[in-house]
Formats: sequence, C-alpha cells, structure tokens
Amino acid sequence: MKKLIALLYAALISGASLISAGVSAASVDPMVSPVEETVGISAADTNGFAAEVVKLVNQERSKRGLRELKMFPKLNYAANIRARESAVKWDHVRPDGRGISTVCDDLGIGWNRLGENIAYGQNSPASVMNGWMNSEAHRNNILSANYQYIGVGVTVSGGRVYWTQYFIGTSENHPEAYSAKDFGDVNSDGRLDAIDASRVLAEYASVMSGRSYTLSTSQRAKADVSGDNVVDAIDASQILSIYAKNSVN
Repeated sequence: MKKLIALLYAALISGASLISAGVSAASVDPMVSPVEETVGISAADTNGFAAEVVKLVNQERSKRGLRELKMFPKLNYAANIRARESAVKWDHVRPDGRGISTVCDDLGIGWNRLGENIAYGQNSPASVMNGWMNSEAHRNNILSANYQYIGVGVTVSGGRVYWTQYFIGTSENHPEAYSAKDFGDVNSDGRLDAIDASRVLAEYASVMSGRSYTLSTSQRAKADVSGDNVVDAIDASQILSIYAKNSVN
C-alpha cells in the first residue's frame, strides 16, 4: 500500500500550543507564537501520563464505534523521541531535517499510514486531550479509522511538558501490543501495584546477570512503562510511583 503523510499546523488552543500532522489533509498557516510560561512540573509528575492519554483517546473512539488503539514499546519509544525532539524544534520536521516518518523507519516499525499530534504547555492528560479534541486537525488523527496503534511520548523541558501522539496503520502484526488498561500490569491481575514492580526488578536482575528472561514478550511489553524500549529499574520505580499516586486518589 502506498504510504501517505501530509502536514497540518494548528493554532494556539487554551493557552497551550498544539500542532498536528495527519494523512490526506491540507496545510494551513503555521503557528509562530510559542507559549513563554512554564507549568512548573517535573518528570516524575508525568509518570503514567502516556497510558492515561491513550485511555482518553479510546474513550473518544468508543463513543463513535471506532476500534481501540493499542500501544507497544517501540511505538511508545518513537513517540518519546518525537516529544524530546519537539522540545528542541517545534515542528513536524525533525531537528536533523528529516520527516517524522523516519522515526519509525529508524526503529524498523513498518507502516502504511502515519500521523502525529504534538503539543506543549498542558500539565495533565485531560488538558492536552481537551485541546486536541477541540482542534479539527488533531481530532481527525485521534478519530481516524486508518490507525490500529498509538504511541504517546511525554517529556519535560524547562518546566514545560511536551506531548506527542504517534499513530500508525500497518499490515504488520504486533502481538506485543496491549490495551492501555493493561499498562504496567505485568501479572495481569487487573491492578498496577508493588507486585508488578517486583516482577520487573526480578526481570532486570536476571537479564543483568546474564540469565534468561523471567517475563514473556507480552509481559515485557506491559512492563516498559517508561517508554524507553528497555525493561529495567526505572520501570519498577515508575510503577511504584503510579501505584502510590493511585492509592492516594
């Protein structure tokens, strides 16, 4: 299938900046006025934000009878790359001058359709999703029937949060893909808790000592909560952080 990608630029929304790229769309004037304020948030505060964004995406899709978009580690990693890059260069062109599809190409992720939404300045998944859903270009990506998978990247630079949604439609099968509700739930008991963190630490210790994996491919996918395509102590720490946050709420 022919690969299709076109760029769209969106204006300021709700005091924060958003910009989208989607398939088969016409370009409009680029946004040229960045937001100067910082939101005073740390990287630790964003633990779990990626999965929350995907849950909100799928809520919107479910209302319209659209299929759920699933996550998988490499696509989350791609989205995190783009989030970090957007903090350096606010555009759908990468800092090295290449197009956004090259992130997938570099990581060996096949695609037939590809779209991207980026934003900065919002300090919660609900806030950024509200902005995206109130912009036609971004909403079209979120509600497109052309996609099966989503990766979400979240990074903090200068006290400001940068967000990326990375969508692909592909004929390739990704058995490691999982529903956002299973994010971090390594033992599949319906909860994200200290038991999951301990399973991640056991996996990390086994791999670091040269022994075999203790987790299956699907478990490793759900364990990679940091979105860096590696299962390690950082993931265990983030699982505990999300667990603690959920326990307070």
